[in-house]
Amino acid sequence: MPAFRDYVVRTFLAAGLAVAAVVPQPVIGQQITIVAVGDIEWSRATKPPAMYYDAAPSGRSNVLWHRGDGWIRVPYAATQDSRDVLEAALDTTLITEDAHHLRAHHYGLSFEDGQEEARYPFHGAADLLRDADIAFANLETPLSDDARWSGAFRTPSAFADALAWAGIDVVATANNHSLDAEGEGLLDTIHHLRRAGVGHAGTGRDLADARRPWIIERGGLRVAFLAYAQFVNDGGSSFATPSQSGVVPMDPLLIREDIARVRDRVDFVAVSFHWGIENSQDVHPGMRDFAHDVLDAGADAILGHHPHVPRGIEVRDGKPVVYSMGNFIFGHGHDYWMDNIAVRLHLSAEGVTRLDVLPIAGRGDALSQPYPLEGEAARTLLEDIRARSAGLGTTLRIEGNAGVIDVSR
Repeated sequence: MPAFRDYVVRTFLAAGLAVAAVVPQPVIGQQITIVAVGDIEWSRATKPPAMYYDAAPSGRSNVLWHRGDGWIRVPYAATQDSRDVLEAALDTTLITEDAHHLRAHHYGLSFEDGQEEARYPFHGAADLLRDADIAFANLETPLSDDARWSGAFRTPSAFADALAWAGIDVVATANNHSLDAEGEGLLDTIHHLRRAGVGHAGTGRDLADARRPWIIERGGLRVAFLAYAQFVNDGGSSFATPSQSGVVPMDPLLIREDIARVRDRVDFVAVSFHWGIENSQDVHPGMRDFAHDVLDAGADAILGHHPHVPRGIEVRDGKPVVYSMGNFIFGHGHDYWMDNIAVRLHLSAEGVTRLDVLPIAGRGDALSQPYPLEGEAARTLLEDIRARSAGLGTTLRIEGNAGVIDVSR
């Protein structure tokens, strides 16, 4: 039992006097709830694509992905005027280096101002977040207004205030898009989250800063959040080092040290992993082994992100592993994405007592304003998660529009 669960006396100086403050022991039987949701990205656009005009040896002009024979590609500014001129010259629609996102569905929304735009995606599920004692998500985009936009996403800083308005208390910022607005954007993100009163874990000014847990106290229980990424989009240079800002890598040595440092200071340690293969619901055996090692090192729950689709849930020795919740909010959608899940952890001083699986709409336009699913749509998703969880040795029962996993140590 952590020492702070007993009566703890802390001394500090106030007005030049030594004062003793007693931290009360959690009430037996008292519970709080943690609601965790999937990936959040609300840039609603991607950076302007690069456009090139090639003259091939045959004399036929074309737009190519690679260097033409005997001629270096000529770059055009990524403006609509340049695009119009090139398309007229080629008598075809340009295929750009951002083709993946151009094939995405972009909702066709318009807004009166930045605040309306930032708050819009939360209107369907804000009650779910606000009703929780702690609400947690993965923030899949940097928050910056003018940092250099070198990756897929960059979201206006007003979104930090929308996260707080919607009831989100803490986000994981360790993911493959953390450096989409480079180092300046990463630091802007940290600044705007702190300004808005939203906690963050997984990135920082250097490795030591990025490894710091975010600790929240609710109802006499202290919860620590740690966050790590398995990979970053630039191949590795976005990982934090002792002298460079960035993302905490999913290094098992660091993870064990970080858990050990915070374990006796809190009642509950939640670890967020940005991991796995995109658009796959399968759980690799190596992922399970890694998760088990982290639980054995002292983590109380693992909250998974990145695959963009939900996966099964495992409970090991009373500790849940949510391998992926899928998406929650995204500035674009794809026809191969599906409905997603949120989870509600019921937490006491003894650990998680129950886990609720909450189906969240994610098809079509739903990612622009997700909402809790009901009826047949909810049951269809829950049946799938129940079967996948059974394959991981976990029993999930369906109660109305939610799944329930009874957790016992």
